[in-house]
Amino acid sequence: MSSRSTVMIKNGIISSSHQLASFWGAKCLLDGGNVVDAALTTSAVLSVVQNNMCGLGGDMFALVKMGDRVTEINSSGRAAKLATIELYSEKGFRKIPPTGPLGANTVPGMVKGWGDLHQRFCTREMESLLIPAINYAEHGFPITEKYSASIRGSVQSLGQFEGWREIFLPDGLIPEPGFNLRQKELADSLRAIASQGVDDFYRGDLSRLLVSGIAKQGGIITEEDLRDHESTWVERPLFTDYRGVRIYETSPNSQAATVLLWLNMLEHYQLSEMDPNSKTFLEIMIDTCLKAYEVRARSIGDPRFFPLPPEFTSKQFSEDLLAQEPFRKSEPISKPKAPQGDTTYFAVADSEGNCVSVIQSNYMGFGSGLVPKGTGIVLHDRGCYFSLDPSHHNSLSPGKRTFHTLCASLGVQDGETLFAIGSMGGDVQPQIHVQLMTQLLDFHSDLQRAIDNPRWIIPMTIYDQPSTVYREFDQAIVKDAAVKRNLRFETLGGLSSLCGHAQAIFRNSDGLFGAADPRGDGASVGF
Repeated sequence: MSSRSTVMIKNGIISSSHQLASFWGAKCLLDGGNVVDAALTTSAVLSVVQNNMCGLGGDMFALVKMGDRVTEINSSGRAAKLATIELYSEKGFRKIPPTGPLGANTVPGMVKGWGDLHQRFCTREMESLLIPAINYAEHGFPITEKYSASIRGSVQSLGQFEGWREIFLPDGLIPEPGFNLRQKELADSLRAIASQGVDDFYRGDLSRLLVSGIAKQGGIITEEDLRDHESTWVERPLFTDYRGVRIYETSPNSQAATVLLWLNMLEHYQLSEMDPNSKTFLEIMIDTCLKAYEVRARSIGDPRFFPLPPEFTSKQFSEDLLAQEPFRKSEPISKPKAPQGDTTYFAVADSEGNCVSVIQSNYMGFGSGLVPKGTGIVLHDRGCYFSLDPSHHNSLSPGKRTFHTLCASLGVQDGETLFAIGSMGGDVQPQIHVQLMTQLLDFHSDLQRAIDNPRWIIPMTIYDQPSTVYREFDQAIVKDAAVKRNLRFETLGGLSSLCGHAQAIFRNSDGLFGAADPRGDGASVGF
């Protein structure tokens, strides 16, 4: 049973993880903006009302379909020039800390992505696109129960940082749901970007304010790091064909190629003839997941330093993987590994099939907790995913992009947009993509029902092996599949944020359809 009805409309639609962002994105479309105009407005509002998951100090990836062409922008940041393995080793770190000045070691890339998307596709001035976000930062917005809970959950790790406390603990207290949260310094930063352009963030007065604030707190990002940052356009995004649909996923350093490899394996099974709640179906899903993730762990990184193997998305490679023995740990792990990761995904589409699929993130919750004074911007901690082992393909190195958990997808059938799907969830994002895609393409599920259905996840980074299968609601056949592979089984007891906050749109000859995840605060808005 669905938590709500799928939103069904004709002209334009936004599905995002916050109703205010969806509303203003839809209004931008209604007022004559195109899908990229609407995407920038949506992205900016999210960076204010959901900056417990994303923000100006974070990264972004996007797939864009305008007319017949699909392009991709990678707006993830590179490691600072001072970010070396030696620096952390000399300070006694065996791992990069996720919080504090040394947790913020990669350049924030999202704002540059705004500028590049705007220059290439937009019809509206940047200043007008950022007005809703500026207003919410200046005058405030009522925080949700989940936002309040995220502040409560972050106090122990981030409450030590003065800049973070000043913004998110007004009067020294955790704000309750409904509290009107104002962020006037963030409003000033957005206003500077609106009036001076995104270059102000990387080369202007705002850049100098950022760098000064970073240096005073012991951080390592410099003016040169910001000045040298560039987005990367991918003119031929990675894809595979699954059940007659061309599925695009964001390219490395994004982990999303994992989805394509996994789907190539699943195409060898007649899933539509199976019961999706059967033992056979779930064992196929889990076995192919584990095989895809094992290859992910050794194959994906910054392609400038570590190119994706050319066979990764080939049909033959998937056949070879299927021929291997199913995964089984030599011994069970007693302690489950908890999933983590905070991100926000949204999609925009119009009646002509133009579409933008966007994912943006601070990485872990609010990010590093480092707020350069006078900016209101929390810098992300994406670079803590780097390894300090120089032999690892994802080892820290100046100018390098880390392996990135962010994934965005786009499905095209006969040249027309069919769907866009994405979710928060850190390393488990490919698992959410594939579960939703099989429900849509193999079982032709209603869009909202597909998002509402219980999920299973197997958390694992590229540095460790799986230990636990988590499942929303107890189900004996999932437990049996886990035990058979010497993995633990944990029941989440109901719909859980650990299984992501997914948003999706779907398009066919009848119109546009939108759905948002009841696990989060999302909403689909259209007209």
